[in-house]
Amino acid sequence: MKTLRSYQREAVERIYKFFNSDLNKAKICMSTGLGKTAIIASAIDKILEKHDKEQKILIAVLTSQRAICEQIKNVLVETNPHFNIALYIKEMIGAKILITTYQDVRKNQLEIKNFDLIICDEAQFIKNENIFDLLSKKGTKFLGVVGEIDEINRWFGDATCIFSYLLSDAIRDGYVWNDNEKKFVENFLVPLLKYQGYTNIVKERRIFNKNRSITLDIVANKGNEIIAFEVKMYRNLYNSKSVLDNAVEQVLLYKHYLTQSNEREKVLFILVVPYEIDEKIQNEIYEQSNVIVWSINNLIYLCEEEKKLLDLLASYIPYSLLNLESRKPQEIERKKEPIIIKKEEHPSITEKYLRKLKKCKAGKKNGAAIDYEKICTEIIYYLFKTEFFKFSEQHHTDDEMFRMDLICSLKGTTEFWNFLITFYNTKFVVFEYKNYSKPISQNLIYITEKYLFSAALRNVAFIVSRKGFDKNAKKAALGCLKENGKLIISLNDEDLIKMVSMKENGEEPSDYLLDIIEDILMSVSK
Repeated sequence: MKTLRSYQREAVERIYKFFNSDLNKAKICMSTGLGKTAIIASAIDKILEKHDKEQKILIAVLTSQRAICEQIKNVLVETNPHFNIALYIKEMIGAKILITTYQDVRKNQLEIKNFDLIICDEAQFIKNENIFDLLSKKGTKFLGVVGEIDEINRWFGDATCIFSYLLSDAIRDGYVWNDNEKKFVENFLVPLLKYQGYTNIVKERRIFNKNRSITLDIVANKGNEIIAFEVKMYRNLYNSKSVLDNAVEQVLLYKHYLTQSNEREKVLFILVVPYEIDEKIQNEIYEQSNVIVWSINNLIYLCEEEKKLLDLLASYIPYSLLNLESRKPQEIERKKEPIIIKKEEHPSITEKYLRKLKKCKAGKKNGAAIDYEKICTEIIYYLFKTEFFKFSEQHHTDDEMFRMDLICSLKGTTEFWNFLITFYNTKFVVFEYKNYSKPISQNLIYITEKYLFSAALRNVAFIVSRKGFDKNAKKAALGCLKENGKLIISLNDEDLIKMVSMKENGEEPSDYLLDIIEDILMSVSK
């Protein structure tokens, strides 16, 4: 549990307490991408460690897809290599843990064992509640893992919520969800700092003030100095000055919080941005804000004499390092801090849009669909206005047959939008907004496909909805891609908020879209 974040450790403790309580049914509520798999694995590890010597404990984890079963198993094995795990009910002989699908339970109901704890992943999507009749035995405890508290109105609807940690909580606490960035910090930056003589290296250091907390990626010592590192990962070798300005602004905000906690004078900041930056710009930032910037050229310099570190750096950078020159970074030295004028604190842009989306209820009642469309368009403008040349809302085709909520022409300045232009022969992208309370069905995929037309260089569409695509809609979107080369991408509220947070924190939001596209393309069969 040492590698878990504070909220994950708390969730594990709550689950363990539930297992030892008189309750038979409970739930935890967590947004996607906040590490629920690690929580499940650590909770199982703790329960078996504390109880299995006294009695034989059997635990089942149920989910909707076989691929998720494999993912959970991998995390469990990483947590404890000695776990005896079965992936099918028929393999349960001698196993203490079963990780399988709801379909497997229904298919092999006569062979179900008496489990002490059954963890139901994505419990809000369980449609056939007869499955619980098959599983319910004397003394069995059920734990539902759900996305949002108000999504549960079925079997787990009356279950006690023992823990809740949502996207708004993660943003408040300064936690990021960029998995590649986290791996870069753990597997490259920490070893690099050790190699360079840094000591007392602490990852994800929390700083609190009266209103909120922030999380510094790394805090370490170099001689007598305390150095804080903030990391921003990008998919481009070159990025706009505005992206770097946003990242520096984020560091200055951290300095402001440190001032309130009386730690500012003790800490120097290094901003790690692994792409090419003009040395003149780096010097200007240092002179104006006392923030040292490490570019990709500086990172190459720091590890070029250690081949293992250089290879690690290359493995986390999405472009070749072969033609890049090394450059010595700015020396770490303390100088008089520039005066930062205290500004009146305002809610963050991310929090503003979180509140707007939460206030806008799903459906058409009281003009909610129109409100949702306005909010989403406003977010798209905020995220990508520098990437689009023209915007057209409520755009009609010349024959008046189709009306698109938003259509934009592309400049292709960042990696993602250039990727669409190059490989999908598209100059325009379509955005459709669906304020539905349930996931999007396949019928809407086929309707959206009609908006796309190769001769008009319009081959890509985004469908923005509250809950994303259902299973059949995902299949339909893949079918459109394989058969006609039309790319239809699902975005939900959480995707929008994550990208807004990235933009506000000095990251490139279109990198998030590129990750989505790569996941889709890597899953496509013939």
